[in-house]
Amino acid sequence: MQHELDDIAAALSGHLDTEVTAAGIAPLRLPAWTRSRHADGGIDRMSAQTSGVRLRVLTAARELRLHATFTRTASAAHPPRSIALVASTSAGAHRVDLDEGDILREDRDRSAVREAGAASEVRLVLDDPAGDRLVTIHLPHAAATLIHRLEADAPLRPAPADGLRWIHYGSSISHGSDLDDPRGPWPHQVAARLDLDLVNMGFAGNAMLDGFVARAIGAAAADLVSVKVGINLVNGDAMRARTFVPALHEFLDLIREGHPDAPVALITALACPAHEDATGPTRPGPDGRAAATPRPVPVGDGSLTLRRTRSLVAQVAAARQDPALHLVDGLTLLGVNDGHLPDGLHPDQGGHDLIAARIAPIVAGLLER
Repeated sequence: MQHELDDIAAALSGHLDTEVTAAGIAPLRLPAWTRSRHADGGIDRMSAQTSGVRLRVLTAARELRLHATFTRTASAAHPPRSIALVASTSAGAHRVDLDEGDILREDRDRSAVREAGAASEVRLVLDDPAGDRLVTIHLPHAAATLIHRLEADAPLRPAPADGLRWIHYGSSISHGSDLDDPRGPWPHQVAARLDLDLVNMGFAGNAMLDGFVARAIGAAAADLVSVKVGINLVNGDAMRARTFVPALHEFLDLIREGHPDAPVALITALACPAHEDATGPTRPGPDGRAAATPRPVPVGDGSLTLRRTRSLVAQVAAARQDPALHLVDGLTLLGVNDGHLPDGLHPDQGGHDLIAARIAPIVAGLLER
């Protein structure tokens, strides 16, 4: 039994836009209108990856077949990795690992060339049903997804949305692009634990306080917004204090225009030992771990380290006098002595588990207020 693209679109969650072509439907975590604002293709590639995007259906089907083309991003330093889909019900989960699809090979100038690959037919075998039950298909978090069709051996219908809607903005540490399970990133764990309808706007390497991202967040429905900021700005040596402070204010202003009363969690940078007191840009060290590019910083220079970003974020939060804005110290979620940073920058799965356990009560408390 094949289902139409309209039915598939209605079953998608965790995204802000869809792009429909003759080949199928692609969920996007940033609206397509933002593309004209991009400086290069990096954020478009990352926001097209379906981190946190789910297909949620009610069905008695025993088997589903998802026909899709998945697109991974690779570079000379980062070869393409396998990806996974997981179909879950209350009785268990079925995981499928894939190593096919298109590849976008990035060059040093951040342009990319597409290498066409094979489309996938993903067979998902589920538990024996006792009537309709919720089936959630977690799409790959580190690949873009173009859905051609969805087949099942019984009728299916889109499931109602999860509970309250949470939009989270951050970097690869939120995107979870280094993990191997689409359920693994810490925002996904928290949303599952608290029954939240998550839109994960963690864009690896691209949490740069772009105004078009804040405008997209402000225009989307949300009961809670969280903003984790600092690491990518230091990674790219992208700002100084003079530009960082007003950019953060403007980012929060645009969110507040759409969500004047919603709680907003403003999260400072998590630990990255190389950059606690040293400037960017980030580069590979001799041991393969993330290294800084330290330089003398004269008084008033405004260069950013993670310690400096945390101080400035706290100053912004205090200056806004917003009772619904809540400052969260990122070091209480993952500190310098917590470990779980195999490359010195990205938490491993244990690190994501730890962050999720520590921030879940904070998220729950903000929603209760």
